Amino acid sequence: MITNASLTIYHKVFDEATRLEKWVRFTYPKVWFFGGKGAGINKGYDNANNVDIRIPYDVNDVDIANIKIGDILVKGTLTQDITTQQDLVNYDVFNITSINDNNFGNNPHIRIGGK
Repeated sequence: MITNASLTIYHKVFDEATRLEKWVRFTYPKVWFFGGKGAGINKGYDNANNVDIRIPYDVNDVDIANIKIGDILVKGTLTQDITTQQDLVNYDVFNITSINDNNFGNNPHIRIGGK
């Protein structure tokens, strides 16, 4: 599978010790990233900011349990820990709207849709 970017996912988890939700960061160095803010108005106004991402299993250490609808996507490799989504105000952020585990065929991967 062709890759063109890296990806950082902020995954929301419940911390039993503090009884609060927190964001855990996962980075994937080789993904296929398509779309973005204002990309392709021919998809219609509502879908102009959609992203389509594929994370290949063969070049990334990925666990689908660490990816949920509502998690935050940022193109690139970030090292910043966050407490809220507002901590990423200087980046183009997307939220996961769909997840598919395509773990068959010649190119097993996780397909993520975001807005």
